[in-house]
Amino acid sequence: MQLTWTVLPQGLKNSPTIFGNQLAKELEMWKKQNQGEGILLQYVDDILIAAESKETCFEMTISLLNFLGQGGYRVSRNKAQIGKEAVIYLGFEISQGQRQLGNERKEAICQIPEPNSPKELRAFLGMIGWCRLWILNYGLYVKPLYEALKESKDRYLIWTPECHKSFKELKKALMTAPALGLPDLTKPFELFVHERQHLALGVLAQRLGSWKRPVGYFSKQLDNQTGPEGQTFEGS
Repeated sequence: MQLTWTVLPQGLKNSPTIFGNQLAKELEMWKKQNQGEGILLQYVDDILIAAESKETCFEMTISLLNFLGQGGYRVSRNKAQIGKEAVIYLGFEISQGQRQLGNERKEAICQIPEPNSPKELRAFLGMIGWCRLWILNYGLYVKPLYEALKESKDRYLIWTPECHKSFKELKKALMTAPALGLPDLTKPFELFVHERQHLALGVLAQRLGSWKRPVGYFSKQLDNQTGPEGQTFEGS
């Protein structure tokens, strides 16, 4: 007799990917039955429904819950955020026309003490990197920290005054990070770019009335081979 799983087990390396792909296939069937009513977004097991009216949102939610129940899925009642104008999705607070970092995520990162090892610094950079879209000139802040990692070479961490300053400034920039506009694909985008300390720094924006609203902040390390001042730089 050979025992086998009847459901996808938790904890396996590929379980989230397998589950997410299977759920996406089944949600396509639901979308075909509910075309034109609203928007559904899915990331692994997190689902977001958006509609122009609360009534439509409720109708879509009931329809989706019934569909998932018939398919053998279970939805967490405690985690559900139904019919709200602002929701937390993937750690982001999303409301009409904008998205911003959730307070819990920001506070968790800002409570991290200064690292004592390359491993701890990598962990911090991984967490703050998830929020880089909201941080203006992010590349300038993290540059000394990545240089410290490079010099440490998995041994003891070389923590300089410049690293200390960047670490504090990153946290300050995170706590004061503004809300970003949700991209509107029906409107043109405007990209503003400048170079500083061999980094390409940019702001992607869209017009909202008479002003330009940031959609995201970007930074990119440039190639070592650059031309004379005034020439175009290429990103690595």
